[in-house]
Amino acid sequence: MTSPTYTPPAARQTFAGTGSAPKLSFGGVLKSERIKLSSLRSIRTTLLITLLASAGLSLLSAWAMKSSFSYDGLDVATLPDEGLQSYLLTVSTFASPFLALIFGVLGVFVISSEYSSGMILSSLAAVPRRTPMYYGKALVLVAIAAATALVLVAVGLAIGVAFLPAAAAQIFSGPVLTGALGAVVYLACVALLGFGFAAVLRSTAGGISLVAGLIFVLPIGFQFLSMTGWDWVPTVSQYLPMSLGSTLSMGDVATGSDPTYWVAMLAIALWAAVPTALGLVVLKSRDAK
Repeated sequence: MTSPTYTPPAARQTFAGTGSAPKLSFGGVLKSERIKLSSLRSIRTTLLITLLASAGLSLLSAWAMKSSFSYDGLDVATLPDEGLQSYLLTVSTFASPFLALIFGVLGVFVISSEYSSGMILSSLAAVPRRTPMYYGKALVLVAIAAATALVLVAVGLAIGVAFLPAAAAQIFSGPVLTGALGAVVYLACVALLGFGFAAVLRSTAGGISLVAGLIFVLPIGFQFLSMTGWDWVPTVSQYLPMSLGSTLSMGDVATGSDPTYWVAMLAIALWAAVPTALGLVVLKSRDAK
């Protein structure tokens, strides 16, 4: 009698719980964070409010500026290039200082929602190394914020051209392009600023309070301090986030005052980087509960 031929079992892939875990890549972390953020209702609602508010403010500013041209008896066809560029930048970036708070709240929600719901424990169970998880959230947030800000600026430019077709020739001019870039960078950095604050405080209310205080309340305080005549007050106030956002939205033009466009770009990046770095230190040094 012929003995049966032995056939070795096919090699099988092992997964978590069977002896070894699949390799966790940073790309996978980014994908999971993107899915997680896009599924949050608060994130979708915030982005929708941002789009509607920005379009409304751009419409109002375009209508007001065109009306002022007509009231002053200006011939749009004779406006200099600088005037058309200023018109486009005003219409497309007018909403940026007001929408900065919404972007800051978006950054707060990205991480504070996990602490309030307890999902942070599940996130750390899936990605035990805290640094990749944290940077994954930050990068996805920056991508979403930058994409949203880019859409807002593009819609603003389209509205500006619709009200004043003669300005279409200036859309790709240096000041307009750098001003649009500055507005996008500013809003993305404010979102990252809120993310860092929330990571440090682990509180939605605390993160929003800090963002609102830094963007809106602190400049008012410096306006009162300017009455003291101290020389350092105007200098410091120019480097507050709201002032930096105004400088960036003007584009890379010679203003004759400090900070310049690229210095303002570096300063707003530092405003975003410092709280984000502190948030990582807190995440790695404290228990997640």
